[in-house]
Amino acid sequence: MKYSDRFLSFECGDRRQINGCVILVDEVLEAADEEKMRALKTIGGQDLVLISASDLAVALETFLVDVAVAKKGALFVFPGNGSNWPKKFSKVCQQNFGVSVYAKRSWTPGSDPVASTGLIMPEIFMNLQVETIVVIDDVISSGKTMNKLWQNNAWRFPRAKWIGAAWLAQVPQMRAKSGIKGYDQIFASLVLEGSNQRKVPINSLSTLIEQSAIAQNYAQRHFVRPKEFTSLMSLLYFDDTGILCH
Repeated sequence: MKYSDRFLSFECGDRRQINGCVILVDEVLEAADEEKMRALKTIGGQDLVLISASDLAVALETFLVDVAVAKKGALFVFPGNGSNWPKKFSKVCQQNFGVSVYAKRSWTPGSDPVASTGLIMPEIFMNLQVETIVVIDDVISSGKTMNKLWQNNAWRFPRAKWIGAAWLAQVPQMRAKSGIKGYDQIFASLVLEGSNQRKVPINSLSTLIEQSAIAQNYAQRHFVRPKEFTSLMSLLYFDDTGILCH
């Protein structure tokens, strides 16, 4: 479905209004741990919403199948660490040519997020063959990372049209038909809408497990007893093969 008349090139599988915070469950979480997480008291009695990545992966895969068929030879691009999870869930991503690229979004409480990205296929100065670039991520929040990636690389792929795809997205903000400047089309499996047009706090389970500083900040901002949340996260870890363990 189209998101709105304002963003004609922004499509989503579904929309959902959230009054609280979201954890994207991109790893298999044991039922007991999920129950403990849901039992935590949030500040102000807001909702703690757990969204399963496996449910979102179905809609994203359908979109990517259509892209792969319609745009033969498309270059799939995976920015930063977050894109590893949609890639892992997607046969289309695994079967089509794709490259990873450096991307990082830094945020300090009280300031605007800052996005930094690298070059796509830096060994090639300019590519005149690629006609479609598909950037795939887990979450599109402000769109700054995707936009920065386009800014740094569009001149190197002068024939390419840019498409963005993700599991989750916030309400589009940039003044572009797709919601993100430089992109001809954006797709999200699910768009989250906060109350009074506020952004919805989103963090992925994998990030909260891997980065204790982010988990502590998230806990302080959203839970009455933050130590209960950080203690729960500290019990989860990834083994050498990348499997989530308790």
